[in-house]
Amino acid sequence: MREEAVVSTQSTGGALADVAIGGEVVSDCCESVGKVAAHFPTVSEADSVLVHEVCSAVSDRAAMLAAAGVVAIWKKRGKVPFVAAVDGSVFIKHSTFASKMRETIALLGCNVTLEIATDGSGLGSALIAATA
Repeated sequence: MREEAVVSTQSTGGALADVAIGGEVVSDCCESVGKVAAHFPTVSEADSVLVHEVCSAVSDRAAMLAAAGVVAIWKKRGKVPFVAAVDGSVFIKHSTFASKMRETIALLGCNVTLEIATDGSGLGSALIAATA
């Protein structure tokens, strides 16, 4: 009988997701893929590598698309340098997301600095409530 692997959506930033395999939580992406493969003998090492590569490509693409949005704002503002506050667990916890965003912004010749916003959601809600 096969046990199921459960993927938690609570910490998708750390390594796409935490994976619980037989009650053991694994947070590192490579370790997760390896443990899933070990748990299901029909999954080959090549399949595990392929899944890891696809996940990496998807997260890199997401970071590049997010960076493109920042660059679009920079261009709309007349290419004036500014600091963009970023709030989100993917940007903060994912191992390469922030660096890929910064790399893409630099590659596109944009003069924007990305800074982590603390309690951005709460602050945004407070500002909206104050203006209502």
